[in-house]
Amino acid sequence: MADRHVGMVDGLVVRASPDGGRRTYSADAKRTLVKLCLQPGVSVAALALSHGINANLLRRWIVRYSPELGVKAAVTPALLPVSTSAPVPPSRTPDIPDSFIEISFMDMTVRVRGNVDAQALRVVLDCVARRT
Repeated sequence: MADRHVGMVDGLVVRASPDGGRRTYSADAKRTLVKLCLQPGVSVAALALSHGINANLLRRWIVRYSPELGVKAAVTPALLPVSTSAPVPPSRTPDIPDSFIEISFMDMTVRVRGNVDAQALRVVLDCVARRT
């Protein structure tokens, strides 16, 4: 989503504690921020960051002040139920008596006939690798 450039809201912080902890915010400035957030293309997180507040706090203000402004805040969609089914077994190729895999390595030859399971072949190749 493309973020629209929005201006700064003046007078947001009314009072701050001397240690920089708790701050009190202007109700009018909060409403102005909420109006800005409800414009299409505006990122709530970016707007919060640019004003030095937490995005979760700004989202709380949106829920609080949207009805007052005559705007319905975006509602998080409900989770949909998910059902699972049994896993589908991998398709197997029919055994073909004439097919085989042959691996010649150093003084060994490994020949696997018929339908070759990848996991079984991995075990065989691991054994060959340990012998060398």
